[in-house]
Amino acid sequence: MDIASLAKMYIDAVKNDSIDGNTLTKLPELVTCTDWKKVEVVGKVNYVSPRTKIVYDGIIVKYAGGLYYVKKKVAETLGQFDRRFSKVSKEIKVL
Repeated sequence: MDIASLAKMYIDAVKNDSIDGNTLTKLPELVTCTDWKKVEVVGKVNYVSPRTKIVYDGIIVKYAGGLYYVKKKVAETLGQFDRRFSKVSKEIKVL
């Protein structure tokens, strides 16, 4: 399964400003795209997976009909050029 198909599978994963921890760990990471202006910021997330101990500190975004995770460092870099990525106030709760 390609990354875009995987992202589209989880497009409705954020409900009532929350997401399941297991689903968050399966979201594909968006590192680059053809047009960052088409990316819609859903909210920020900070979560440590109890199983793998991987830290998810970044933002969740919608792009091209799919849901993606963007690392904090990438979001901060994008925030230098587009305020949408640096002024994220909505917190996504991880269940």
